[in-house]
Amino acid sequence: MKKIISNWQASFVAAIVIFLAAYPLLGPSSYLKHLFILFFIWSVVAAYWNLLNGYVGINSLGNIGFLAIGGYTSGILALRFGLSPLITIPIGGVVTGLLVTLFLGFPALRLSGIYIALLTLIFADSLPSILTQTRDITGGGMGLHEIPPFFPGMEKVHTYYICFVFFLIAMLILYKVIHSKTGLAFVAMRDSENLANTLGINRYQERLKVFAISSFMTGIAGGFYVHSLGDISPTTLSIEPFLLALAMIELGGIGTFFGPILGAGVIVFGNEFLRLAGTLRLTLLGALICGVILFYPGGIMQLVEELGTRIKVLFNRKKVTE
Repeated sequence: MKKIISNWQASFVAAIVIFLAAYPLLGPSSYLKHLFILFFIWSVVAAYWNLLNGYVGINSLGNIGFLAIGGYTSGILALRFGLSPLITIPIGGVVTGLLVTLFLGFPALRLSGIYIALLTLIFADSLPSILTQTRDITGGGMGLHEIPPFFPGMEKVHTYYICFVFFLIAMLILYKVIHSKTGLAFVAMRDSENLANTLGINRYQERLKVFAISSFMTGIAGGFYVHSLGDISPTTLSIEPFLLALAMIELGGIGTFFGPILGAGVIVFGNEFLRLAGTLRLTLLGALICGVILFYPGGIMQLVEELGTRIKVLFNRKKVTE
């Protein structure tokens, strides 16, 4: 019984993964498969944004910009030069990592708190103007359309499984990073930079490392985004995607592994199903987020942990009575 109790979380995660793998075989509509594709991509974006904000304590507000850079790079290379997405997506990730490290990582070495937040926000806010001014390459305000899919003749079910595999790989990489010496260094820097310095952790090296990891993986997610949806425009950098992505982290539980995934699920599916509410959609989502944070400041993960604790207590009591 004790073994069952200690492993119930792992069993639940395994059941969810099996369900996601089998879901297209259950005959869902194309619309529902599209929503799951968005869920996979936005889960990765939120999770690696959480790596910066939650695990390292760097108040970044520019991760939607990372998504856009990776998406535009991959889309332009595939659309203008006819390159395969298998080549353009990794290039988009590398370009994103280099640009972010150069324009954000190095300047952020001397900044902290609100100043990093302002720097990253300015970085993301400047991208729409740059995209508009380079319309011959980026399509300007209209963006890029008819971006080639992952392979000719691709159907929605193929896109689903490709993004699902990417989601699993991205989360496995994140898990390995968090539970490595690098992850311990990130948490130490977040909790106490003075203690981290005393332990011999190089603040500059670790900050550059986390910017590189977060931006590279978010840029890769941008590539999957454009080749799944077929287009991208400066509206990707508008206020709504920015706020919804932040809500995914806060709602799920900042500084937790599964929190951004749960938050992405609630926001992606809730946002789509609430479109029938029209202008009340964001109001209802906002009320949900405020309600959860009010009663569970640690987000949905706090609720999950409390339920897990109660389950353990219940089984322990039953064991004692037996």
